[in-house]
Amino acid sequence: MTMKNFVLALALALTTAPAALAQTHKLGHIDRQKLMLMLPERKDAETKMQAFAKTLDERLKAMGAEYEAKVADAQGRAETMTQTEKEIAVREIGELEQRIQAAQEKAQQDLAKQEEELLKPMVDRTNAAIAEVAAANNFMYVFDVSTGTVLYYEKGEDILPLVKTKLGVQ
Repeated sequence: MTMKNFVLALALALTTAPAALAQTHKLGHIDRQKLMLMLPERKDAETKMQAFAKTLDERLKAMGAEYEAKVADAQGRAETMTQTEKEIAVREIGELEQRIQAAQEKAQQDLAKQEEELLKPMVDRTNAAIAEVAAANNFMYVFDVSTGTVLYYEKGEDILPLVKTKLGVQ
């Protein structure tokens, strides 16, 4: 093989290789957030989440009412209280403020944990469906466009319709 033929063969290989590789790397994208909102079990999870949030809110409101009552009582008796009684009242109100703040922080943590527990079965279900659809349709990569990590996906194939069919979701 002459050098000219070698260079020609190499140039041909280099120009056809990217096209061959591009055909084997099928890309797809899906808006998982949109899919999650379509799941029938999502409404039940939202209802449970709202009920849980309402329970936490009622507890915090009760603590707030207790705080307001203590402050009003201390203010009403301030003129007749001894210095020791005032110090005790201020300390009790301060402790109650700390308990309320801790309860608010705990409520936020509990809400986040509850949401994670309610969403986990849906995330697992959609992960499995996406993996099955990707394998069955020879996708090399599937990007979740709802997370904002994909900068360009126009030429990818949206597999949301295929996954919806797999899940039996309209």
